[in-house]
Amino acid sequence: MTLTYLIFFIIPLSVIGQEFPSEYWHQGEVDLTNGNSMRGRVKYSLEEGVESIQVIVNGVIKSYGAQNVQSFEIMDAMTKRQRVFFSLPFKKSKGYVKNHFFELIEEGEPYILFARERIAEISETSYDPYWGSNFNTRRRVLVHDFYLMDMFADIRQVDMRKEETMLAYFGKYKDKVKAFININKLDYKDREDFLQIVRYYDSLVETKEISN
Repeated sequence: MTLTYLIFFIIPLSVIGQEFPSEYWHQGEVDLTNGNSMRGRVKYSLEEGVESIQVIVNGVIKSYGAQNVQSFEIMDAMTKRQRVFFSLPFKKSKGYVKNHFFELIEEGEPYILFARERIAEISETSYDPYWGSNFNTRRRVLVHDFYLMDMFADIRQVDMRKEETMLAYFGKYKDKVKAFININKLDYKDREDFLQIVRYYDSLVETKEISN
């Protein structure tokens, strides 16, 4: 058996590796709720149950939950871009209000766009011509959940299950938003594409207010 086919044989039992920003240490700054600030290397986790940040200051690792942090900012070691996170109160379904970390994507009006990332595992099926059969692999991917904050500081998670449920957040402008998506061939589940959608909606509202 050659090495190539040995790899095909082993893959179904493993998860194809990929690196994610939450697995890196980033240079950053953290502002705590007690008024203190600190600079150092920052590592974050937005995963349910382990949502926290770690900061290395003078060789010492300090950990903080969302309730102790006002905001933090990092220079992403993977993407080489600045990212800003805020700790904001949010009520999840069948839960109670508590603080969670949200990444600021766009500070627009009337909607401010936030995102939370999570690592999901997906299964893929491929065909192996040597064995004449299909084999399954599992792959970890980065998924973004989007949140909109309105002028009343109310945060809602955008329902992305269908285009129709997503468009509902844009009220009377949903038909124009849908046309904008189709014309520009946007994937509303993509982070950069959804940012374009929200910017377009904000521009529609702003134009309406100016005309009035």
